[in-house]
Amino acid sequence: MFAAKSARRVLALGAALVTAGVLSLALAPSPALADTVTLQATVDCLNYNSFGDTRDWYPIAPAVGASPYGGGGTVPYTSMVAVPATHAWQFTQTLPSGTTAVSVSAKCSEGHTYDLTGSTGGVSIPAGTTTVTATWGCTTAPVYPGPWVTNCSVQSVSYS
Repeated sequence: MFAAKSARRVLALGAALVTAGVLSLALAPSPALADTVTLQATVDCLNYNSFGDTRDWYPIAPAVGASPYGGGGTVPYTSMVAVPATHAWQFTQTLPSGTTAVSVSAKCSEGHTYDLTGSTGGVSIPAGTTTVTATWGCTTAPVYPGPWVTNCSVQSVSYS
């Protein structure tokens, strides 16, 4: 009888220890996910065409693409800051954690039928980066026989 009571107590103590161990693992704080990446971007039309008007104008509908998660989409004009000296837009956008590359596109022509967006100038993001500061320059040109195509490329980039 004494042996049976002792065995039950040992089993109960063992079960309590196992339960406490499982709970401590389940309730332990999980490691934080990688930090998100902040993009500080400037996008500028290096040339512009609107019905033959070739003055330097602001880019139309800048958009961010983030890989591997897809695009950040068109940047709302309300979140951009104009740079009057160069007719560029500046904006900041938070990219999802794990983003390995980012690109920016825009149009530097309007008023033509079927104006197109061409290349988008991608930037690889090294591991551990929290801020990408980059400038994109976009140029537009006609494509025979019809539309104008705007291609963007990276002019400068820095990481921190």
